[in-house]
Amino acid sequence: MRRTKIVATLGPATSSDEAIGSLVRAGVDVTRFNFSHGEHNVHLKNAEIVRGAARELGRNVAILQDIQGPKIRTGDVEGGTELVEGSRIVLAPGDFTGDASRLSTSYENLADDVRPGHRLLIDDGLIGLRVESVENAEVVCEVLEGGPVSSHKGLNFPDSTLSIRGLTPKDIEDLRFGMEELHPDWVAMSFVRTADEVREVKERIKEFGGNVPVISKIEKHEAIDNIEDIIGASDGIMVARGDLAVELSAERVPIEQKRMVARCRRLGKPVIVATQMLDSMIRNPRPTRAEVSDVANAIFDRADAVMLSGETAVGRYPMQSVQEMERICRAAEGAINYGRDIPASASWGRGDRYDAVTHAACELAEDLEAEAILTSTQTGLSCIRVARFRPPNKILAISPIEHTVRMLALVWGVISIHGEQAGSLEARFKVAIDAAREAGHLEDGDEVILTGGTAGSVPGSTNVVEVSTVGEEV
Repeated sequence: MRRTKIVATLGPATSSDEAIGSLVRAGVDVTRFNFSHGEHNVHLKNAEIVRGAARELGRNVAILQDIQGPKIRTGDVEGGTELVEGSRIVLAPGDFTGDASRLSTSYENLADDVRPGHRLLIDDGLIGLRVESVENAEVVCEVLEGGPVSSHKGLNFPDSTLSIRGLTPKDIEDLRFGMEELHPDWVAMSFVRTADEVREVKERIKEFGGNVPVISKIEKHEAIDNIEDIIGASDGIMVARGDLAVELSAERVPIEQKRMVARCRRLGKPVIVATQMLDSMIRNPRPTRAEVSDVANAIFDRADAVMLSGETAVGRYPMQSVQEMERICRAAEGAINYGRDIPASASWGRGDRYDAVTHAACELAEDLEAEAILTSTQTGLSCIRVARFRPPNKILAISPIEHTVRMLALVWGVISIHGEQAGSLEARFKVAIDAAREAGHLEDGDEVILTGGTAGSVPGSTNVVEVSTVGEEV
């Protein structure tokens, strides 16, 4: 059983019934809907295809709505424009067509936020500028690293603190559509800088009638400065390494990745490692050795999930990319002794009764060589608490709520199953065992560790652990 989950981005290469069905069959656990591209009706159609394919194949596949956020870009640029090292160029807001002497930008307040000496990077850092002066609304820059520039390329500001709002009007409308029509299982927020921005997204989701967990994408230098508060305010984290490498520097990204994955695990927040994991498979049928090592290292770090972006959205080999990711995950996991993770995490959350109970459940499962740890859960929080300790046993989550069942498809090692609603804890444990047995994950004689919360307890407050044998009375 593969424990690390696979996220695949949908796009032009994977927008048909056949293509999406192939991804689900190949093992995709979460489909990412990139709201930087595509019309609402296309996303809605693709969501219906995903859910239909998942039902047909008897799998739980989550939908992740990834909203665009405040991405700053250049405007239209004349064809064949090339910036020459040492030359001067003016950046200004507006909708004019740019050339080698003047570029437009979508950001109205650019001149207010940058200072002489600040760096500006275009097209993921391929072109480097340095601010020389600010004159009214215009920013005069020296070209440090030149090259060709085309329309609508991203702008990064590694030395500046921008006053742009975290949620754009487009994001708000996309969230409204998501909550009212798409009904995603997760929402990802791009270019997060502060915990307040995360809280604003959650307020908007609630305003639009949703109750969907929020993943913060870490891709700004300000986010690294505020990472503890952002992780605390978020339900999950995505290490979005593309823009992050531009904002920081490429050599810092692996260090920050490891720190974020470790911190998220400790706090029980699912974490996705993303961007260019198998990038060469956009064009080639096989990954490079460096890409294989990159994916494997994310698994060795104990990330919950690894993500495919352009590989499945626009690549020539989307299904092969998923299959390759599957093989790498299984091989890397086979080299890990997960049993050692449990004693190594004994001090996490010391003094918290719920953490102590879920850690004890993992220790019991390891000591008794139990077939599974089985959680009866409404929100999925109990199961996430168990999963962060990375036990070697199966983690079975039984919930009467379909959204919870799908949402847990992102969480490391979790097999989520729909079970009927029940009242008492004993009745819920019986329903859970019956549902897991009917789904083929347990059989008579299997020893299981049962965890859950007593009736009326706060969501996520796992306060009961019990040893049981399948086929015997609970």
